[in-house]
Amino acid sequence: MRRAVPLLAVLAATGAYAAHAPVVKAIKVVGLRWTKKEFILRELLLRPGEPFSEKKLKESIRNLLNTHLFYSVKAEVLREKGGVVVVIRVKEKFPVVPLPRFRLKSDGSYRAGLEIRDYNLLGMGNRLFVGFTKWFNTQDESDSQFVKVRLYRVAENVTFDAGVYRSSSVVTVVDTGRELGKTRVETISTPVSALFYLDPTKVHKFSFGVSPTFTSYNSLLSDKRIYYLNGSYELDRTTDMVYYTVGSRSWVSVSYAAPVISDLTTGAVSAGHFKSFHLKGTRTFNYSLVGATKVGFSGAGYKLSVPIEGYRGEAKSFKRYLLGTVSYRFPVIDRSVYAEPTLQAGVGANNSPEKLLTSVGVSLTAFWAKLADGIIRFKLFRGLGSGGTLKTSFRLTVRW
Repeated sequence: MRRAVPLLAVLAATGAYAAHAPVVKAIKVVGLRWTKKEFILRELLLRPGEPFSEKKLKESIRNLLNTHLFYSVKAEVLREKGGVVVVIRVKEKFPVVPLPRFRLKSDGSYRAGLEIRDYNLLGMGNRLFVGFTKWFNTQDESDSQFVKVRLYRVAENVTFDAGVYRSSSVVTVVDTGRELGKTRVETISTPVSALFYLDPTKVHKFSFGVSPTFTSYNSLLSDKRIYYLNGSYELDRTTDMVYYTVGSRSWVSVSYAAPVISDLTTGAVSAGHFKSFHLKGTRTFNYSLVGATKVGFSGAGYKLSVPIEGYRGEAKSFKRYLLGTVSYRFPVIDRSVYAEPTLQAGVGANNSPEKLLTSVGVSLTAFWAKLADGIIRFKLFRGLGSGGTLKTSFRLTVRW
């Protein structure tokens, strides 16, 4: 006769249990609507016929949560004669999310568009994103379109990414310190990359790829063809707890274009560390430290943009930077609306003395776990350093 017992009771075993763990007789999955069972079984580290392991079960749940496809993953162990049956109960997020895009500036210009994201294409965790945006009521009109696809673990522990990005905008062209005038710049990028999971828990990740980028300046400058070679390593110990994230993540990445295959030598090396501490309920304290530097001869117009809020684009453009961020995230309406006061401070440098950048602000996020995190997000930030300004944004967005 089958008898259900709490998971902890099953796992609170004696030394004999540790030496002779029960065999997993079967794995059952309950609650699937859009996801295929094969996807769940592939993410699990337990296999029928193998000894049951508490550690592998916990790591399996983490694997499923970190796919961001589920807002609830629970495990139940049923003890039977000759072994155990593991039951995985899941509740899925809606896989297809339409995202209207709208942004309004103080000068009356506005950007509108639409993005459609499918996070679970064919029920196997593949992704397909399609989007379009355009600026209106401005002399410097611009538009952009993109298609991005991710084939998740299409080759066991390998994920492939590919995309096509096109943008067109009116910009002021500067060459060797001399302003040449305004022109419409068109850019097309077609990045392709492969991501390798170096362990079953996907803590260690390595990726490499190429991003061909073609830019046309019409008659003011010659066209640029740049083939970026990209590589990165990531140590990801975070866990998506649906309503918050805990753990740490560290990474280093390199993007480089050599003159052998490109019209110029340019590139960047970046690194960072993120840590999230769980406090009480769904409250978290978070901090991050990121830095980057250009490598090679980049020429005019090829600089890094510091990821700091409250500054215009030109005020945060440097050849190298170091930026720290701390924030406290807490619910305003329990598990529905979250506020996150944030402080950012860093330095940016070219060939001149370093420039201090500081920023304070707050973001409000409307949260519905059954769909996604960040359905509606409002940001208000003020840059306190030179070139800082008050910036607000209101958008529909998601975090997956």
